[in-house]
Amino acid sequence: MVRDQFERSMTKPQRPHGLIISEQNANGVKAELLSWRQDAPRRYVVYLHGGGYVLGSIETHRELAAQIALRANARVLIIDYHLAPEGPYPSGLNDAEAAYRWLLDIGVPPSQIAIAGDSAGGGLTLALLQRLKASNSPLPAAAVYLSPWVDLTCSSPSLDTNTATDMILNKAQMQSFARVYAGQKPLDHPGVSPLFGELEGMPPSLIQVSRQELLLNDATRLADRLEKAGVITHLSKWSQMPHVWQMLHRYLLQSDEALKEIGEFLQQRVAGDE
Repeated sequence: MVRDQFERSMTKPQRPHGLIISEQNANGVKAELLSWRQDAPRRYVVYLHGGGYVLGSIETHRELAAQIALRANARVLIIDYHLAPEGPYPSGLNDAEAAYRWLLDIGVPPSQIAIAGDSAGGGLTLALLQRLKASNSPLPAAAVYLSPWVDLTCSSPSLDTNTATDMILNKAQMQSFARVYAGQKPLDHPGVSPLFGELEGMPPSLIQVSRQELLLNDATRLADRLEKAGVITHLSKWSQMPHVWQMLHRYLLQSDEALKEIGEFLQQRVAGDE
């Protein structure tokens, strides 16, 4: 019921005008490849949507992914990964890896791929990169984390200190989602909470977060650990913004500015064939 309500509240009745949508089967994972031009550069972004590992879909996040495609002059592969409780860890992570490897299978070099995600999708982004690194697989050229949820033990101080200023997230709900997603794994398992995993060798990273949201310290702790691991990291903190405000580009100037920052970062870090 919660998932149905979320889908109804988030899904737009019309797809963005001019967006080119190509449905894909990415190694068994339902996906859409989004671009704004038939001759768009071969710069790719695998986009992993948020929703606490329990909610969300291509439908709810298509417009955000499309805006990233526009600003980055890229093609964005957005996927429907398995959600909990039907698909607890590592089901969604397996799907994310399958989609990334599909791009490699069709001949896209890692230098032309980035991984990006918001909230739980940000955590999934980091977990995917760690899995690829552990298996000596080629890593993408860059990573983008929008208000990432990377500590499912929910121990970040801002989950308490920002309760009054975050109108979207709720700590009790997050704790419930975390337990459902983790399944039989402890919440501090690195695959579940990738903040506690190895960060050496991760690709250059852009992290955006609001100073007022519950996940502020997930983002700042991630940035600190990445920097200590020698990873090129840019932490971008914004004031008075809701969780994943980048979705509100139709209404907020700051959303448009954040998307511009994402696009510039990806064009600088990810090769294309222009």
